[in-house]
Amino acid sequence: MSTYNLGKNRMLCWDDLLIEKTDNAEIRMHKPIKREKVITMDKSWEGNVCTYASILKLGDTYRMYYRAQNILPQPDGTYERNKTCFCVAESKDLKEFKRLPINKYERDGEYNNNIFLDEKRDNFSIFYDKNPACPENERYKALSMGTAKEIYGEGLYLYVSADGIDFTLKEKLPIPGTFDSFNVLIWDEESELYRLFYRSEREFEETQKWRGIHRTVNTSTSKDLVSFEHYGELSYDEENIPMQFYTNNVVRYPRVKDMFIGFPMRYIDRKDYTENFEQMPLAERHKFMTEKHGREGTAITDATIMTSRDGYNFKKWDEAYITPGIEASCNWWYGNCLIAYGIFETPSDEEGAPNEISMLIPENYRIKAIDYYRYTTRLDGFFSWYAKFRGGEILTKAFTFEGSELEINFSSSALGDIKVTVCDENGNELEGYKSIRIFGDSVSRKVKFEKELRLLENKPVRLKFELHDCDLYSFKFN
Repeated sequence: MSTYNLGKNRMLCWDDLLIEKTDNAEIRMHKPIKREKVITMDKSWEGNVCTYASILKLGDTYRMYYRAQNILPQPDGTYERNKTCFCVAESKDLKEFKRLPINKYERDGEYNNNIFLDEKRDNFSIFYDKNPACPENERYKALSMGTAKEIYGEGLYLYVSADGIDFTLKEKLPIPGTFDSFNVLIWDEESELYRLFYRSEREFEETQKWRGIHRTVNTSTSKDLVSFEHYGELSYDEENIPMQFYTNNVVRYPRVKDMFIGFPMRYIDRKDYTENFEQMPLAERHKFMTEKHGREGTAITDATIMTSRDGYNFKKWDEAYITPGIEASCNWWYGNCLIAYGIFETPSDEEGAPNEISMLIPENYRIKAIDYYRYTTRLDGFFSWYAKFRGGEILTKAFTFEGSELEINFSSSALGDIKVTVCDENGNELEGYKSIRIFGDSVSRKVKFEKELRLLENKPVRLKFELHDCDLYSFKFN
């Protein structure tokens, strides 16, 4: 019988890795809470396609890089565009961003702006390299889809910078793909590898009217960003419902060592059900764009979640994490729910409450000036093991741990609760290791037993969780 070595690591209740048996219990997703508007992209060089944002935490400052452009459809079907550029803003709390005065490029007859790169590009995604072997003058790295004007032609290009403002082209990466998306680069401390997650595509089984391709997420790894292992398209737990992912937004979840989480924007062309658009606020615009540009009037997007413990095999959720929302003047449009890259632990707005996870999400894509809003979720709170009030039970697989106490991240109703029982490796309850019924809402509640947990340290055990209208998000031995 194999035994999982949990040690002192946090176990996220996001998948069934440690689940042996369930009875009236399930894994469920939790939607984030919309908070304050953090910036409006209303400068003359900005507009309604200010997306593909990278958020970096640099000391006590958050830095936001984003593509800036405005695109307006004209009566003849053409577009009026301002020149694409890339800009930067900063914040101390993720609640309000101020444009960083770069003053490097001319706009509207003056240089007073936050443009750090004045080039026509589809994307320019930026990351901070924490590889100990990285040269200091290359700590900031950027990926960008090449154009016909590039020295080496189309492809994925790597740029480097010492300060995150002035970037220089280093090389074209030897990776096949499509790349017209937000492409991700991660230095993975656990495997000591660079991981790339990037857009590619394959032919659709059923050719669409306007474009017969299927948008996919591919991955490659490298020790040095010179030679690469080509893994190809990500592997998913289920393939029965085909999904097109325009972006991937994969990050290492910061509170554990073995979890990746991504927030891909899903693309679907609803060309067979256009009657819906006729009853939406943007009905005339949908009709116009469909007549002039086909899929740009009938495609819509939302975002879901996918998680992985190895960076290649992902569990993808069919249900949406973010939807376009209640029908209003600027949503249910191609490009909704394009979540900014980066999740961060931030203080709660509620006095005395624990920290939470924050991310930024834009609104108004291709309709009017982009607004970015902050969204939050509880620590580890993207998913939970859950049972309704009538009760459910989860028995874990056998595992070993290190430590002398158990803490749980959970939330119950006033009438609900959770009970924890330690069992031997065969699932038999151990005398002295059954908790009382625990109620409340805590990210770090200590579970008390009659006997000391340290007596079971490094021995195979199982945990049995009895849940009544209660969510269990994670647990950890200390």
